[in-house]
Amino acid sequence: MSEAELTQQLFNAIDTVLTVFSLFFTLVSGYLAALYFFLAYAPLLLRAVAFALLSIGLVFLGGVAATVQNIQNGLFVAWGKLPEPTISLSQLRNPIAVAAVLENGWTMQETGVAIGWGVAVCVYLALAYLTFVYRWPTASAGADVRAGQWS
Repeated sequence: MSEAELTQQLFNAIDTVLTVFSLFFTLVSGYLAALYFFLAYAPLLLRAVAFALLSIGLVFLGGVAATVQNIQNGLFVAWGKLPEPTISLSQLRNPIAVAAVLENGWTMQETGVAIGWGVAVCVYLALAYLTFVYRWPTASAGADVRAGQWS
């Protein structure tokens, strides 16, 4: 594979990562809105079904993200085999010139992947907590701000 083809494939992988992130943000935002407006007061069975559907969507996105991660790793290996690349593999994995390699030996790209997975797990656990454990205040506990009474 030529450098131009590898560059195009890396851009395609980055585009897919951005799409997965935006879908993750959309799913989580929609679920939070549903929790806030009606799901928090729904019966347990309805909350469990909604959370199961959210889980299925997030598992699918996680599978796509893992596949893209493996593809990217393969592209990096192929990039390392180029005879004279325009951009070195180290620069490709560390796009910001502040730190070439972190103290633990990870590249910025690997650190970003680990942070992304960590954030996804934390968000999932937070949504589980908000769905099944947290007790949302009722309208009788005070002014119902959700109804649009801001003053």
